[in-house]
Amino acid sequence: MGSASRVVSCLCCPCKCLACGLCSCLCSILISLLVTVAVLALVFYLLFRPHMIAATVDSASLTHFSLGSNSILSYSLNVTMTVRNPNKHVGLYYDNVESLALFEGQRFGYAPLDPFYQSTEATTRLTPAFSGQQPIQGDVAAADLRSQQTDGKFNIDVKLNARLRVKVWAFKVPGPKSKVTCPLSVPAPAANSAQFQPTDCKVWF
Repeated sequence: MGSASRVVSCLCCPCKCLACGLCSCLCSILISLLVTVAVLALVFYLLFRPHMIAATVDSASLTHFSLGSNSILSYSLNVTMTVRNPNKHVGLYYDNVESLALFEGQRFGYAPLDPFYQSTEATTRLTPAFSGQQPIQGDVAAADLRSQQTDGKFNIDVKLNARLRVKVWAFKVPGPKSKVTCPLSVPAPAANSAQFQPTDCKVWF
């Protein structure tokens, strides 16, 4: 009875049956593609075991960091950092690379960097430099800056953002966006006796 009803329905409306058949076919193809991608991703992970990149700030120095009239921050910050690709079988392309400097969550410095490639187990040295003037919002941030200046060290966050591409053998595939955050304690310009301590950064994808 059910088969007869479907036959009658198809005879009455062949377009409806065609649409149902196409929809069923497309769903099957989509499911097959999803399963294939999942299997390939699992095989890729088991074969190559990709590891998180590592980053360290080796040195950071301030030649100027003071708050003037109208809460205008004048700054000059130089940073040397290393980024390491720990993977043995995966190369990494870094595109749209940008570095940022923040004080109390407020961005005061921005420096675009050249894109670069890291082969397996390679280390790259980056030297972002920030210089200029930028308003600082809020009395609390201004008070914190003056207090830290008295202490002889400034708490500054340096961030590195990049869009990754992954290279395996001759294949290149789009990767995630990497976000590197480095919480630094940088000696004030007048604190001649203070020394910067190398700092490990946190990495997110």
